Amino acid sequence: MSKKVEADNWVYCPECKAKIKQQNIAYHMKHVHNKKIDEVEIKTIGTSDKKRQKNKAPRGISKTTIAIITIIFIVVVASISVYLLFNSKEPNSSNGQNNKKNYYVSIDGTGNYTSIQGAIDSASNNDTIYVSEGTYFENILISKPIELIGEDKNTTKIDGSSYRSVIFISADYVKISGFTITNSSRDSEGIRIRANYNTISDCNISSNKNYGIYLDANPTATNNIINFNIFSNNNYGMYTQLAKSNSISSNIFTNNTLYGLYLVTASDNNLISDNKFTGNNYSIRIKGSIKNTVIKNLIINNDKGVYFCCGAKNNIAYNNVFINNTVWNADDSLGNTWDNGEVGNYWDDYTGIDANGNGIGDTPYLVGGDKGDNYPLMQPILNTNMKY
Repeated sequence: MSKKVEADNWVYCPECKAKIKQQNIAYHMKHVHNKKIDEVEIKTIGTSDKKRQKNKAPRGISKTTIAIITIIFIVVVASISVYLLFNSKEPNSSNGQNNKKNYYVSIDGTGNYTSIQGAIDSASNNDTIYVSEGTYFENILISKPIELIGEDKNTTKIDGSSYRSVIFISADYVKISGFTITNSSRDSEGIRIRANYNTISDCNISSNKNYGIYLDANPTATNNIINFNIFSNNNYGMYTQLAKSNSISSNIFTNNTLYGLYLVTASDNNLISDNKFTGNNYSIRIKGSIKNTVIKNLIINNDKGVYFCCGAKNNIAYNNVFINNTVWNADDSLGNTWDNGEVGNYWDDYTGIDANGNGIGDTPYLVGGDKGDNYPLMQPILNTNMKY
């Protein structure tokens, strides 16, 4: 009787060198090689051989190991991404201020440029241009937000040579300070502004043949600031058209041939404050415009003071001082408001009395008919911050 063979014992076929289960070797030898089992030598695979075969078998990676490797990979990639995100940004890069450049203009060639327009053409948005003293015979076009700073408003001059506008601004957020701006053409202006949020300050705007500043909409001219300038010896110190919500403050308008300040055609909601008007034909004229505020201005030694006319409605004027305006202090036939309900203006030709001594006249000061200032001041209140 043959010996019972365990199911997991293996032998080598001596003919084909194949690994055959021991219980199948006799059948294999007879039918494959046509030999009897006792005619050949059969070699059994030992335990060590089976271990080697097992070790050679490919081993798979467990799902847990794959999951751990994946998590580690995600964490590493995320950490690198966050680092690059925060370290690639420079401070204030969102508004471009970290890239702001300065340019220097000097007639003698010691700056980057000898012409102001050359520096403007090279500048980028928000750059600053410093201009040394001297007279620059130029007609300047500004179509980008820049800041233009003169060394001294009395010695740094831009002369338009009687040709067109001296400066034409068509961009928002332009700032100009420290210049004398003079000699525009007869039908033009020292500065023409067709934009918003611009600032003109600390300039002498003088001897322009028509307008000192012309502020008009194309399509808008809003939120511009005109302050601490001197407008002198122009035909019009400043002229506005379709210009809304601008601030005209702390300026001196002197010896302008026709008007110190003239607002026309829906120039609405503007603030006119803390200015001095002297030696002008008209100090202020407002025509066809509404809801302007005229406060704390000194209007002295002009031919005519403040004139509301021709569709000027719902404007208000109070805390102004009117002294020695030879033709009249004010004219208004449309019933604009000349006080704020508590105080009005000082009028040097007011003849009323103050019986209770509260500083307010007991009777109105009439302006153009039966209406006017209901709370006229008995003493002038001057702005001590103004350099009168």
